[in-house]
Amino acid sequence: MRGRVQAAVVAIAGSWFPLISPATVALVTLRRGSLDGSMILLWAMLPALAALWISNLGPLMPVVTFAGLLVTYLAAQLLRSSNSWPSTMMGVIALSCLLALLTAMAIPDPVADITRALGDMFAQMQAEAPEGTAILAPSENFVVGLIAYVVAVSSLLSVLLGRWWQALLYNPGGLQAEFHSLRLSPVQALACFAALLYCWLQGGDYRIWASVFGLPLVLVGVAIVHYAVKARAMGVQWLILFYLGLLLVSPLTALLAIMAVMDTWIDFRSRIKVRLDKSAGE
Repeated sequence: MRGRVQAAVVAIAGSWFPLISPATVALVTLRRGSLDGSMILLWAMLPALAALWISNLGPLMPVVTFAGLLVTYLAAQLLRSSNSWPSTMMGVIALSCLLALLTAMAIPDPVADITRALGDMFAQMQAEAPEGTAILAPSENFVVGLIAYVVAVSSLLSVLLGRWWQALLYNPGGLQAEFHSLRLSPVQALACFAALLYCWLQGGDYRIWASVFGLPLVLVGVAIVHYAVKARAMGVQWLILFYLGLLLVSPLTALLAIMAVMDTWIDFRSRIKVRLDKSAGE
């Protein structure tokens, strides 16, 4: 990281590639603080501002981009000041939900347009589906939840990428140690799980909100798997298989969330370490 000019160039050019621009904002904020981070944030917003000015696609996508960049910046600042990944994750979820709701209030027509567009797509899917298969058209509630989910996921991944860059430059191996030790407090885990369970039981379009509130739990579950693979020296191929399973087997996400809640009391990593120490001593 040579200076503001280089970071600004990467922030602007990185808008053409996923996560690069917000991760640059995260890196500068983590390393240099809120003032320098805010300067790079403004540069990173320029492409979205230009799209808002000259594009005829409407304001929704640029506004969602602004929201993602802002949440990433605030999350990086929270991580820098607190050095706590659990607090950062909870902050990302709260901010993402708030900005998604504000987006729907500020520009209701584009949100309604996307709702109608998704409804047309789902209607076509219903027409092509086997007889007896019901595919419900999404409501505006689903669209707002989808915005919150996209902002939360992109912000968390951007902060993780920015932290990884920071570790490569200044603290090799630091992110791995932080990620392997990632745990939620009992209050945080139960709050996420209660919100997840409530939205899931509501069914229909509320289930996208369950995915939003479950993100911290899933991330903790992923951290436990990474720790177990590293501690047992199982090889990267097991992580590849794990991520393929995560993409293809939906119940695996629920298992990770449950495992994360249990981890607040059981502490799986300590148990793995004790077993490995016993095995080494025999």
